[in-house]
Amino acid sequence: MKIYLFRHGQTVYNADGERFCGTSDVGLTALGWQQARRAARLIRGVRPAAIVHSGLRRSLETAMAIRESLPGAADCPLVAHEGFREVGFGAWEGLTRAEVNRLYPELYAEWLARPEEARIPGGDDLYERQQEAVDAFLDVVARYRDGDLVIVAHNTLNRLLILGLMGLDARHYRRIVQENACLNILEYHEEEGVRLHALNRVPEQDE
Repeated sequence: MKIYLFRHGQTVYNADGERFCGTSDVGLTALGWQQARRAARLIRGVRPAAIVHSGLRRSLETAMAIRESLPGAADCPLVAHEGFREVGFGAWEGLTRAEVNRLYPELYAEWLARPEEARIPGGDDLYERQQEAVDAFLDVVARYRDGDLVIVAHNTLNRLLILGLMGLDARHYRRIVQENACLNILEYHEEEGVRLHALNRVPEQDE
């Protein structure tokens, strides 16, 4: 089976100085909706068994836009799975990088150098979230083993998931880029595991 893993489209937080946005439940901007609709063109012709989202508004809205833009997918179920929610940034939620640097200078410096070791107040542990993401992936591929899947998740979560499926741990996650509404294509075999076919593919304006 093939899994089409998307990042959600642009949000207000993405557009406003790259604010930390993990569990904050913000929606798409007008551009974000456009990005999601364009992203659906990358999988034209695909008839997924389900479109899975994290339950957060920006993920759900991207999933809705993709379904609306896929011919013949009007009846495709939208399925929420909390295992795909974004990594939570605790006390940093909603703050810009400049604000975090001013309020938590030492911790911010540690996060920049060793994000897997930094302990943000109220934030998630990267290793735990990576394992939860892999478990969620295995759960949905087992549930929909007879068809292909679309999963709409988040920036850090996608990077942790891809690394986890490749057998790499969370400390390497910044080596992967995930732009708004990008597509990653994975192929899953129960016996052979996961193969990565495409990473961070973003549609051209005229696609």
